[in-house]
Amino acid sequence: MSIRIHPLALVSLVLAAGLAVSGCKEKPFEGRYQEAVSLSQLPAPVKATIDQQAQGRSVGEIEKQTAKGTTRYAVALGSGNQKQELIIDEGGKVIATNAGEDDDD
Repeated sequence: MSIRIHPLALVSLVLAAGLAVSGCKEKPFEGRYQEAVSLSQLPAPVKATIDQQAQGRSVGEIEKQTAKGTTRYAVALGSGNQKQELIIDEGGKVIATNAGEDDDD
């Protein structure tokens, strides 16, 4: 038993594969990075903002987020019903905040 492939089907298959590979050159998430960092790794203005915003609450995870040449920091403060998440730019300005309700994890 032999399998015969119609030449037009073969050309179509090769053309489709070529288009798929060329479409993979675009990387929509290229240039986006996230990494966990410690307080000691933060720029001074960001660290000062965290100290001021924490108001005695514990500082949880800090994530450095970089996209399109812009860096910002996502910071978790406190726990339970005192939990708050901040987004801080490189200059130390709070650009977003989210006071969290008690999540049922």
